[in-house]
Amino acid sequence: MLDEILNILKTSNLFLTGGGGVGKSYLTKKIIEHYNKNEKNVVVLGSTGISAINIGGVSVHSFFKFGISQNEEMLKFLDKKQKSKLAGLKDILKNTDLIIIDEISMLSSELIEMINLRLIWAKFIGKILFVGDFYQLPPVKKKGESLLFDLTYAFHASAWHSLSLTNVELLVSKRTNDIKLYNILSKIRIGVLDDEIISFLKSRIIKDIPKDLSVLFGKNSEANALNSARLKEIRSDSKFFSAKINVYDDRLSDEVFDKWVQNINLPYELELKIGAKVMFITNKWGEYHNGEQGVVVDFVSKNDKEFICIKKSNGDIIQIEPYKYELYEFISDNSDVLQSVRADFEQFPLRLAYAITIHKAQGMSIEKFVCNLDNIFEAGQLYVALSRAINPDGLYINYTKNMDFEKYLRSIVKINPEVDAFYKNTNFIKEDIK
Repeated sequence: MLDEILNILKTSNLFLTGGGGVGKSYLTKKIIEHYNKNEKNVVVLGSTGISAINIGGVSVHSFFKFGISQNEEMLKFLDKKQKSKLAGLKDILKNTDLIIIDEISMLSSELIEMINLRLIWAKFIGKILFVGDFYQLPPVKKKGESLLFDLTYAFHASAWHSLSLTNVELLVSKRTNDIKLYNILSKIRIGVLDDEIISFLKSRIIKDIPKDLSVLFGKNSEANALNSARLKEIRSDSKFFSAKINVYDDRLSDEVFDKWVQNINLPYELELKIGAKVMFITNKWGEYHNGEQGVVVDFVSKNDKEFICIKKSNGDIIQIEPYKYELYEFISDNSDVLQSVRADFEQFPLRLAYAITIHKAQGMSIEKFVCNLDNIFEAGQLYVALSRAINPDGLYINYTKNMDFEKYLRSIVKINPEVDAFYKNTNFIKEDIK
């Protein structure tokens, strides 16, 4: 599959899509490794700050020097004041072989038009790889943002069509080997709600939430409240871990740095207790993965370094150290495109795992959890939540509203008709990662 994708990218731009857990991130990582190994310049971007951190790149806004611009007119006005920055961007684009943009579903059509303007202006001759699933979370709308009528999705942009993308859809989930769960999730993804799905979800309903299970909520306030309450119930002393911060770029503003740290999803000061249920929010090969859970069993100090001992759900006890997150910018060095570190933030990659929002759970694989359905409010949100599951026995439903459950399901199992039409009317090469 990797060879097929690499061959396509030799001659064509590419849109790589598929449901949760089919291997989009894995394949993207392999593409990046191939380009780096062959000394080709690849720029890795995230549609949002969070997705940029997850993929190890920078945000679209930061890289393309969009600032606060929300449309082409605002961008033209801003560009008059940033000519030196644009000269540097042009040099980078001139030397770039591949631009990867992850979580493309969260970019609006106007941002795609703005990206294309930059590529045309720089006479970009490399290739573009868009990665994401439009059936999942929709474009981020900022308050007062000017959008092109209601055509908010990236594929509505005229630039999307002018890029002449080859479309590839990955099919088989690598997150779950359970065929029944895979089929149910596949139907929910495209807005289908049949008797099998209703029966399955009803069978997973629990009234009382066990304290050893994580809860996925629609709202941030709900998740924060449960995490705080559960931590207070533990009758042991709190231990606080302060993040270590280094800033290497004098041009870096406090506002940009603070926003970057906010997207890491870790506090400046982490409060934990022995016995606290925690979740890893980062991948570290061979040790832990994003969404994996465990319990704090000890705090250890050795040679002026602090470690936390975590008993994972599989019974293994590991001793972890703080993880260093780096804020990058791309710079041009003759014919090379390099990542320059502007700042770093070092903290234990742990959060309390009693609750998490659906939005922040995107990309995670969670062994056991409860999905609270009371505040599902976006198209695709239910699918994002349920597709975190690895097996059906580890998925539970909590529902407390007065509305009839089946009637409520029909109101939240919804998809944007424009997205549905796009997938039905677009020719996809359908593949499975072997």
